Amino acid sequence: MQGGFHEKGHPMIRKVFCCLGLAAFILLGASFRAQPASAQTQNRAQAAADSRTVSGKVLSIAGDHKSFVMEVTDGNAKQNMQFSIDPNTRVTGRVSTGSMANVEYQSKDGQNLAVTISPQSSQ
Repeated sequence: MQGGFHEKGHPMIRKVFCCLGLAAFILLGASFRAQPASAQTQNRAQAAADSRTVSGKVLSIAGDHKSFVMEVTDGNAKQNMQFSIDPNTRVTGRVSTGSMANVEYQSKDGQNLAVTISPQSSQ
């Protein structure tokens, strides 16, 4: 009976180590995936601190739906502001040409990037 115990036990030990390795890999993967979410939360908090909000009438929307122009009132003067839209822009409700809307935006690289677009509630 030379090595009889080891020959039968060896496949079992190999399975145990394989399962432990797989479990460690899954746990490490889960912890790495959780990290970017916290970084995104920090980025959103920073973005919210740097953003501004305006209200006005939507004058035009580009055919590719990646930008629009809105007439806003600044004191007594009206001015047109152009906003860019990216995949992270959140649109709540239906906004179309001629409708009144609120826009939360950030100025980035000389452009106004819309963060949130929502229709103005009629009162």
